This record gives sequence, structure tokens and C-alpha cells, in this order.
Amino acid sequence: MSGTTSTWLRAGPPVRGRTSGRRKSFGAVVMVACVVVSVFAAPGTAAKVAVGLLGAGAELGILLGRRATPARGAVLAVALTIGAGFAITFLAPSGLGMVPLLMGTAMLPACMEEGPVRQATVAAVAVGFGVTIMAISHSPAGLLAGAGVWLLAERTVEHAALQAERDRAVALLAEVEASRQAQQEAAAVEERGRIAREMHDVLAHSLAGLSVQLQAVRAIAVRENASAALTGPLDRAAQLARDGVQEARAAVGALRAMPVRGVEHLETLVGGFPGEARIRITGRPGPLAPEAGHAVYRAVQEAMTNAARYATGSAIEVDVVGEDEEVRVAVRDHGLPAGRGASGVRGSGTGLRGMAERIEAVGGSLTAGPVPGGTGWRIVVRVPTTRASGAATGSSGAEHASDAGPAVGAGHAGRAAAGGGQGPASGTADAAGTASVPDVSGADPAVTDGADGAGGADGRMGA
Repeated sequence: MSGTTSTWLRAGPPVRGRTSGRRKSFGAVVMVACVVVSVFAAPGTAAKVAVGLLGAGAELGILLGRRATPARGAVLAVALTIGAGFAITFLAPSGLGMVPLLMGTAMLPACMEEGPVRQATVAAVAVGFGVTIMAISHSPAGLLAGAGVWLLAERTVEHAALQAERDRAVALLAEVEASRQAQQEAAAVEERGRIAREMHDVLAHSLAGLSVQLQAVRAIAVRENASAALTGPLDRAAQLARDGVQEARAAVGALRAMPVRGVEHLETLVGGFPGEARIRITGRPGPLAPEAGHAVYRAVQEAMTNAARYATGSAIEVDVVGEDEEVRVAVRDHGLPAGRGASGVRGSGTGLRGMAERIEAVGGSLTAGPVPGGTGWRIVVRVPTTRASGAATGSSGAEHASDAGPAVGAGHAGRAAAGGGQGPASGTADAAGTASVPDVSGADPAVTDGADGAGGADGRMGA
């Protein structure tokens, strides 16, 4: 992990969130322009004022329809926009009152559940729009405009289905990427094991045999009263052979050890994520033990995969803060975007607990829950650096050295008291006071299945 970075580094595929935001802003500008045109087209001052107020109501309905959480509230907001569009069309026939009406119609299917009620509502709006255009144009051909409204609603339904499939594909891609990486690591471990066995069978055995032969030759040389000019080189050769055996064994052990990824690989992880993700790195962290860095990497990978499952379409932020004493990594999403649903890809139900156990095994802590005062879910991982671990070990050694009797008991009692003191702040704590994730084994099955990293309102772990 390089340098100190204070800004977000965006990674992954082209960002759809910013495109959607620009599209919404453009829609708002178009709405305002249409209202202004309709105001100028309205006959008389009273009509102009009424059209202006109706335009403001239509804009308000659009905004509330996008942000309203209960479906009923969104339907009422969209109905306000559609009604205002009808009224503006009647008050200013030469204006652009049909634009708010069409925008409201495009949003209507997303606010209602699929079924006869939605079909009947869209059909009523389509017929009403056709009749309105016929009355304004004084031509029966105006009824055909209603067909355009129906097609627009159908197009919205198709777009929502396509978006849902794309969200599901992103979640599945995240799962596949994590599985592919695990398979690659397993294959690498298997190949390294094969090479280690070959080295052990060939090199180590050969060096060990060479060492035995050199020792036998030296014994013969001593028995024959050979000079130091002969026994000296034999001794050095035997020592080199013994050293070679130890080095070969060390190399075999290193090859058999599983390669690990650490905090320095987080940028690559975020860059390969199939959805929208960004990372920010602040500070220069102290050195981490390899197993600690690997635990952090796995926790971040699992948290991002869970966000893709339960907050599909949301931007994911990975915030890494490095200090001398600890490394802190926070992974958060912003919840499901308005009008979107979860991917439907379910996890094993043990991901969050597995993350916590992995982090606690290296002396760290993990907390997870809804973002305070905001939307979405956040997972925070804290892992001590080797400097902090070394300082703690040295302090413990000093306590034991100062007094071999009562001081030992006092030291353990002090640490237990410190651990107990952390309990109320973190919800649960182990004997050392390390914060842990609350047990959800007794939760509802649907909640437990979501316990691998998601949050309250989206059904990830107890709303």
C-alpha cells in the first residue's frame, strides 16, 4: 500500500451512478423548461399563476416519487405529477403540459406491484391522455396518443427488468471473482507443494547423502593420520553440505506455505470489482503480520461481495486508515437505490461471523451495522500492527519479570478487567476485551441468511 492519499480513488467499470445522477438533473431542467413554456402559453394572469403552481407540484411529485420509501407514498407522488400534467394541458393547450404527464407515467410502473391493478391504472392514464389530446386537437386521431403512453409504461417495465438482471449479474460476477481467486490460490498452493516435494526428494536427500559421505571420508582420513591440509577442506565441505540441507528444508517449508494477500493488494481488489467501487487510503500503516494482512484482505473481499448481494447498484467505498498502532478499514454501501431491489443472490449465512472469527484470530476486531445517521451498511475492521503487538508483549514480559508471584496474577486480573471494561461499548467481548459481532444464531432464518454482511432495512442482519 503506497503513500498517503486523501482523495477517493475510483476503480472498476464505468460509473453508472454519476450517469444516472446527470440524467436526473437533466430531467429536472427539462421539467422546469416545460413549465416555463407552459406558463407563457397560458392565457391570462390567473391561468399563468395556476400553471406555475401546477408545474411546481409536478416537479415536487417527481422528486418525492424517486425518494419515497413506502410504495403508497411513491404512488401518490407520481399521481400528483400526472394530475398536474393533465391540468396544465387543459389550461395551456399550446404549452408542454404533456411532458410532466409522460414523466409521471414512466415512473408509475416502478411504484406499483405487477398485477391487474397496475395494468388497469396504466390503461386509465393512457385512455385519459388520448381523450385529452383528442379534445385539444378536435380530432379522433388524438386517441392514438394514448397508445404512446401505454408503450412508454411498457418500456419502463422492460428497463426495470433489464436493470434487475444486470444487478443480479453484478452480484454473480462478484461471487465468481471471489471463487476464481480462491481456485487460483488453491492451484498455486498445489503446484508449490509439488515443487517442494521434488526439492525435498532430490536436493535435500542428495545433500544429506553428500554430508554423510564427507563425514565417512574424514573419518578414514583421520584413521590414516592424514594431514590438516586434507581434513580441513573436508570439514568445510561437510559444513557446507549441512548448511545446504538446512537451507533446502527452509526453502521447502516456504514453498509449502500458502501465499497470502495483504492490505497492499486492496487497490487491486477494488479495481477488479464488477460494480461501482472506490478506495481511499490515508496515512502510512505500521507493519502487519502476514496472517493479519490476509485476514483484512479476506474481510474486505467478503464485505464487498455482500454489498453486491444486498445493496445491488449502490456505490461501495473502502476507506483504509493506517497508523503506527493499528490499521483500520471501513467498507460501506449506500443501501438499495430508489426503485431497485436486491439481487436475489443469497449467501451461506455465515460470512459475517466468519469474518469476525478470522479478524479476532489475529488480535483484531470487527463491527458491523447500519450507517449511523445515513443509509446503507458499514463494516469496520481494526487490526493491530506488529509494533503494537511487540509493545504489548514487551510490557507483559516486564510485568512478569518484576515479580514472579503475585504480579503474575495481578497482570492477568488487570487484563481481564480491561477486557470487561470494553464489553458495554462493543456489545459483546471475549476474555481479552476484543469486540465481536453479536450472535445471530437465534435470529429468523431469513435474517440469518443475510448475516454475511448486509444491513437492517435490506434484510442483511436484523432490521
